[in-house]
Amino acid sequence: MRLFAVVLVALKRLWSNKGLTLSSVFGLTMAVALITCIPLYTDAANLTVLEQELDRAQQTRNRPPFAFMYRYIGAWNTSIELEEYRAVNDYLTRSAPGVIGLPVQFATRYLKTDDFSMFPASEAVYAGLRQPLGWVNFAFIDGLYDHITVLEGGLPEVASSEADRVEVLVSKAFADETGIQVGEDYVVFMRGSQAEAGDALRQSQFNVRISGIWQATDPEEPFWFYSPGSLASGLMIPAESFGQRIAPAMTQEVYAAIWYIVFDGSAVRTDAIPGILARIAQVSTRAGNLLPKTSLDISPVEALRNYQRTTYIMTIMLYVFSIPIMALVMYFIGLISGLVVARQRGEVAILKSRGTGISQVMGMYLLEGMLIGIVALAIGLPTGRQLAIAMGKTVSFLNLGTRAALPVVITPRAARLALIGVTVAVLGSLLPALREARTSVVGYHQERARPLGRPGWQRYGLDLLIGVVAAYGYYVLQNRGTLNYLGAGTGDPFQDPLLFIAPALAVFSVSMMFIRLFPLLMETIAWLTGLLSRSVSVVLAFRQLARVSRQYTGALLLLILTVSLAAFTASM
Repeated sequence: MRLFAVVLVALKRLWSNKGLTLSSVFGLTMAVALITCIPLYTDAANLTVLEQELDRAQQTRNRPPFAFMYRYIGAWNTSIELEEYRAVNDYLTRSAPGVIGLPVQFATRYLKTDDFSMFPASEAVYAGLRQPLGWVNFAFIDGLYDHITVLEGGLPEVASSEADRVEVLVSKAFADETGIQVGEDYVVFMRGSQAEAGDALRQSQFNVRISGIWQATDPEEPFWFYSPGSLASGLMIPAESFGQRIAPAMTQEVYAAIWYIVFDGSAVRTDAIPGILARIAQVSTRAGNLLPKTSLDISPVEALRNYQRTTYIMTIMLYVFSIPIMALVMYFIGLISGLVVARQRGEVAILKSRGTGISQVMGMYLLEGMLIGIVALAIGLPTGRQLAIAMGKTVSFLNLGTRAALPVVITPRAARLALIGVTVAVLGSLLPALREARTSVVGYHQERARPLGRPGWQRYGLDLLIGVVAAYGYYVLQNRGTLNYLGAGTGDPFQDPLLFIAPALAVFSVSMMFIRLFPLLMETIAWLTGLLSRSVSVVLAFRQLARVSRQYTGALLLLILTVSLAAFTASM
C-alpha cells in the first residue's frame, strides 16, 4: 500500500494548494512555450528562406526544386557495356530513393548510344561516298509515351534479337529537317565505320523503319530533364529493343546514361536538412563506386547548403536572445517550487516523525512534478506555436505588421526540447524537497525561528565569480562597441561567445550581489528606524525584513531580473 499512499497524498496536496499548483502549471507552461517558440519560429522562418532559395534555383535551371540528375557521359570518359551499367542502374532506380528518404513524385532514366550516320536503305551501298541524312543515336526514356503526342504513325514494336529491322520513333523537328516519312526504311552506320569493311561494317549497322513521328505534349512540364529539342536526333525505341537487339550487336553501346528523380520536398524541415545532405552524399559515393565517373549534376544540395549558411547566424542569435528569458522562467519555477515546499515543511516534518522515508517524500514531490509537467506540455506546445506565429508578424520591437502567417508546425525537435525543459524543471524543483526531506522536526522549528544558513551560491561565491566574468565581457564589449556580428565581416558568433552572454551575466551577477547585500541593508535600515522613527509599524516592518530577509529575497530577485531583462530584450 506504500505506492498507493504516495499517489493519494500527492493528489490531495496538489488539490489543497490550488493557488501554488496553478502558479507552477503557469510557470512550467510558459517555460515550455518559450523553449519551443524559438525553434518553431526559426524552423518556420528558415523554411520560408529555404523555399525562396529553392524557387531561385528552380527559376535558374527551370526544374523542380528537389530534382536530382545523375549522369554518366561517355564523351567525358569512355563508352561502357550494358553489363557495366546495370549495377549502378539497379541502385539508383531501386535503392537510392529509399536512402534519400523523400517521397518520389516521378522518376525516369535515359540511355543512348554513340552517333550513327543515317542513309536511305536504297543508297546504303554509297554510304562511304555521300553525305548522310543526319547523325542519329538509339535511345530510350522510361515513361516517354505518357508525355508525347504521336503526330503520325504509331508506337514502335519491341525488336527481338533476330529482328531484321528496328522500329523507331523520330521527332517532328528531325523529320521536318530531313524529310523522313512514316513507314520508310533506313540504314544507320556507326560513326567512322564507313572506311571499314567486312564483318566490322556489318556489325556496326542497323536497318530501321520509321514507325511514327512525335513531339512533346508540353515541353515545359517537369518530366523533361533536357529540353525536347536537344533530344531531336534520337531514334526512340523501347528499352527491351535496346537490350535485346542493339546492345548484343555492339561493343561499348552505352554512350550516355541519365537517371532523373524528382522528390517531394514540401515536408522538409530545418532539422532534417543535415541528414538529407548526408544521405545524398552517401548515394553519390555509392553510385560513383558502382560506376566510376557517375556524377550528381543537378540537385538541391547547393541551395540547401546556402540555406544553412544563411540561417546559421539568425538561429544562434535567437537562441542566445532567449537564454536569459528562459533562465528567468526557470528561476520563477524554482521559486514557486520553493514556496510549495516551504508551505509544506510542517507536513514533511510530521511525516518524517511518523516513519515516512526520504524515498516516499521524494516520490510524492516527483509525482506532483510529473503531473504538473504533463499538463504544462499539453498546454505549452500549442502556446509556443502561437507565440512563434506572433513572432513571425513582428517587424521590430513591439511593432507588429500584417505579414502572412509563417507555416509553423510542432516539430519533433521542439517537442524534445520541451520535454528536456520540463525534465530539468521537475528535477530542479526536487532539490528543495530533498533538503526538507532530510530535515528533522527539531531542525524545522529552529529554521522557523531564524534561518540557519545562507544559500549555497552565496557560500561558494558564485555571484562574485559570475561578476568577474561579466566585468571582463563588459570590458571587451566596451572596446568593441557592438554586439552586431552580422555586420562584423566574419559573421561568426563563436569567435567570442562570451560577448553574447555578457549582458545577461551582468544582469544576473549584479542582481545576486544585491541580494547578498540585502540583509545587511535591511539590518542597517532597521537599526536607523529604531533610533529615529516613532512609528511602531515601520520599525516592526524593517525588523521583520532584517530578521527573515531570506523569505523575501526570492521574489525580490525575480522582480530585479524581470525589469533588467526587459531592458535587455528591448536593446537586443
